[in-house]
Amino acid sequence: MNECIKNGLQSAYTQLSKGIPSLGLLPTDPLRVTSLGINQGIGAVKLKLDFKDLDILNLHTTIITDLKYDPVNYSMNITLEAQKPIILQGLYKADGKVLILPITGNGTCKFSLDDYKSFSYVQMKPKVKNGNTFLEIDNLSWKFTTSRLHMRLNNLFNGDKILGENMNLFLNENWTDLLNEMQPTFEEALRAALIAIAQQFFNRIPLNDIFTE
Repeated sequence: MNECIKNGLQSAYTQLSKGIPSLGLLPTDPLRVTSLGINQGIGAVKLKLDFKDLDILNLHTTIITDLKYDPVNYSMNITLEAQKPIILQGLYKADGKVLILPITGNGTCKFSLDDYKSFSYVQMKPKVKNGNTFLEIDNLSWKFTTSRLHMRLNNLFNGDKILGENMNLFLNENWTDLLNEMQPTFEEALRAALIAIAQQFFNRIPLNDIFTE
């Protein structure tokens, strides 16, 4: 059963990334996050980081490597792996301190996650509408891992190229420290966006259609 559901969801996920006009579903790759704020004030990273018009690319390359569905409790554990680096690019504004160095700037940015893998637990409940049963998301938890984070922040320190290049080099050399501090906040901020996308799909596709084939 889990294998059938996995294949069905993989097919639906691939279509969803391209968009399904007949169902009013817009493409989700790139996925646009209009605003995202991270305010990290504890630990080695004390940083206020605001993103605007952040596009997430290569989500369409993710495949479902493991899925376990509980039809009694309408819950699901899903593991996804990306075949290409997941890229986030857009506008940023930063102010604070990373480890021992102050950082400030605003401009374009790019983050790249190598060997991206995500782990999700989705708790749903059935909802009957017009004789069909649909799924409604009650809760969703989402964690991810990566083997390497690459980042580039343009226009740091009011455009000072030397300081900016040195800071980008420092950030990339210390990417594990930066990710460890920021990841919980980043995951929680993106969780709401993921729920909205998934619910958009579940609102339009009846339960039987999702798990058929």
